[in-house]
Amino acid sequence: MASAGATVPTISVIDAAHDAIAHVRRHLFPIRVERWLVLGLLAFLDQCGRGGGGGTGRGLTHHTLDWSRGPWPQGPGDFPGALVRVSEWLSLHAVVVALGLIATLVVLGGVAAVVLWVNARGSFMYLDNVASGRADVVRPWREHASASSSYFVWRLGLTLAAAFVAFFAAGLVLAAVLGWARGNLEGATGLVAGLALLPVVLLLGLALPLLLLAGLALRDFVAPLQLITGLPCPEAARILEGLLTQHPGAFILYLLAKLGLLVGSGVVVVAGGCLTCCIGFLPVVMQTLFQPLFYFERAFPLFLLRQMGHDLPGRLGGLGQSR
Repeated sequence: MASAGATVPTISVIDAAHDAIAHVRRHLFPIRVERWLVLGLLAFLDQCGRGGGGGTGRGLTHHTLDWSRGPWPQGPGDFPGALVRVSEWLSLHAVVVALGLIATLVVLGGVAAVVLWVNARGSFMYLDNVASGRADVVRPWREHASASSSYFVWRLGLTLAAAFVAFFAAGLVLAAVLGWARGNLEGATGLVAGLALLPVVLLLGLALPLLLLAGLALRDFVAPLQLITGLPCPEAARILEGLLTQHPGAFILYLLAKLGLLVGSGVVVVAGGCLTCCIGFLPVVMQTLFQPLFYFERAFPLFLLRQMGHDLPGRLGGLGQSR
């Protein structure tokens, strides 16, 4: 039972932002080029990897596979015909197409897994350096291997879930378009067509935002909690769940502030990249030139967690002088 004199800590997103700005000033200024270059590389690693049926017989009797014209539309009114030719070719070569798709997905999945693994290691390296005020590469790579591996599994799971949702929705839309092109939906009204696409809209409108929020929570809060507690990703996520229950308003305000930060940072980066003749858009160069923006973005949630009793900068010595 809480004592009568116990006080509830005040959680302020604005104060967290002010503390993060002070943290940026403390550790990035005056400018040291070699330090910014190391942090730019780590920021780059932290950011990489983060975005049948019926009627076949009828179609074959009414359309010939005249590929001498090519599958592309031959005029403004030939778009349905082009879709029919594509669908008929896919029907005749279904096995080859399926094997090709499977091989492509395996290769792309392998590449994506490697990129996400490197991103997981880079996220913990950059997080460590932002929290501690250092600019190290070897030490955080070695120290946080276990934590980043647990984090990688969850990131991979979220990425696969997002890919499944996107492919499933695209498949539904493609099936509807091909059905319309081949005349299987003749007589369907606009209302019927809209109702047919309603599940796709609901799927994308609900699943993808939830997956994006889960990814943001994983990167901004679960990863820091892993470093603070030494726990793997699932246990750190349960700690975050408790914090969300205790301070829902603070996290909602953080999301709004994060959205504004992303929009503002995007404008600054685009303007700066244009002013540098697109040099500022190059990988690592961009993260180095605009390091204060990325440093602040990473420090902001750390100081919100600090108000909630989970002080990663204090634990790693990042509240002292720059090193």
